[in-house]
Amino acid sequence: MRDTGLRAKYIHRFHVEDADADGVVDRSDILLRAERLIDGMGEPVGSPRAAAVLAGAEAYWQRLAELAGVDDDGELTEDVYVQTLEEAVQTGAIAGLVAPSVEAHVQLADSEGTGTVVLDDFIRAQVASGMSTAMAGEAFAALDRDGDGRITVEEWQRAVLDYYTNADADVRAPGSLVMGLR
Repeated sequence: MRDTGLRAKYIHRFHVEDADADGVVDRSDILLRAERLIDGMGEPVGSPRAAAVLAGAEAYWQRLAELAGVDDDGELTEDVYVQTLEEAVQTGAIAGLVAPSVEAHVQLADSEGTGTVVLDDFIRAQVASGMSTAMAGEAFAALDRDGDGRITVEEWQRAVLDYYTNADADVRAPGSLVMGLR
């Protein structure tokens, strides 16, 4: 696959995931992003929700490294990262790659314990992940398609999967918004 729309999205994600901006994505980048999310949400480090976020990040890295053919302590260049995502989409592995991380992110943002995320919590979580407040609000509105004021794991996962699989480069698409594409 060499779709330029998807490739641009994957390059964007590479730069988001390269948390220390050293030009490669590795396990420490993925865990650093998870730790920043936990800290930004004010979650105690040893809490079950923080542990779930770290476990989701670890699962994401393990699967990404496996798909890329690198060891746990390996590094992914931009080209390898993009190629790995392209192959994950082609083989149908993308859902299994991103699901644990999305589920943990939603669990952390769900302050009410309802299995859903309300606007204020969504904004806090997305700002903690590096998104602006305005963009987070716009993303919430796009994700909340049924207008009930809550986002479910399924709605969030559907948007993330759409981001990785839909070549449409529309920056207003729910997946593009939730993933911070501008």
